[in-house]
Amino acid sequence: MRRSIVPICIVICLIALWLMRTAFQPKEPVSAAKVATVPQTSLSAPTPAKTEKPPAARKPLQITSKGKIGLKPGESAVLGYWEIAPGMNGMAIVTPETTPQGYVEMRTKLLHLSDEAVSDADAKDLFPDLFDFENYSAIAPERLRGLQSALQSTRGVDMLTTPTLISQPGQRAMISIGNSNESMLSLSLQADPVGEDGGYDLSLELQRQEP
Repeated sequence: MRRSIVPICIVICLIALWLMRTAFQPKEPVSAAKVATVPQTSLSAPTPAKTEKPPAARKPLQITSKGKIGLKPGESAVLGYWEIAPGMNGMAIVTPETTPQGYVEMRTKLLHLSDEAVSDADAKDLFPDLFDFENYSAIAPERLRGLQSALQSTRGVDMLTTPTLISQPGQRAMISIGNSNESMLSLSLQADPVGEDGGYDLSLELQRQEP
C-alpha cells in the first residue's frame, strides 16, 4: 500500500511543478496591428492669373461758354474767363465793323494773362466775379486803346492769335487754335446788325477742350 502511494505523490508533485512553471512563464505580448499610413496628396487647381482691364480712355474735358453782347457803333466786345491754368486767365477781344461791300469784318484777339498782368493792366472789371466763370463786356474805343497799350507793356501777357474774320451779317464764323494733343480753343462769332446805326448783337461761343 505504501509503495503505491509514493508513485502517486511523485506524479502529483510533477503535475504541480508543471502547473507552477506554466503559470509563471511570461506571456508573449500581443502585437498591435500595424496600421499603414498612406500619405495623402491634395491636388489644388492653379489660381488663374488676374487680368487687369486696361484703363478706359478718358474723354477730353470740354467747357463751353455762350453769351451775347449788344454793341453800339465803334464798341468792342470783351470776353474774360478765369483759370485756363492755375494763375492764368483768358481773354477774347472782338471789334466788328461793316465793310463798304456790306460784309462784317471782325478783328479778333485771343490772349492769356497772368493774375498779376490782369491787375497791372487795370482789367479786373473785364473778368468774372468769384462765383462766375466768364464775363461779357462792351467797351468804348478809348478804353480799348488804353487796354491794348497796357497789355503791350505788361509782363505775363501771351498773345495767342490776332485773326480778322469776314462773314455775311448773321452768318457764323469760327477761330480754332491748338491740336489734338494739346488744349483746344475755339471761338465762334455771329454778328447781327441792329438797325442802321452800325450797332450789332454779337453772339460769342467759346469752347475749351482739355486733353
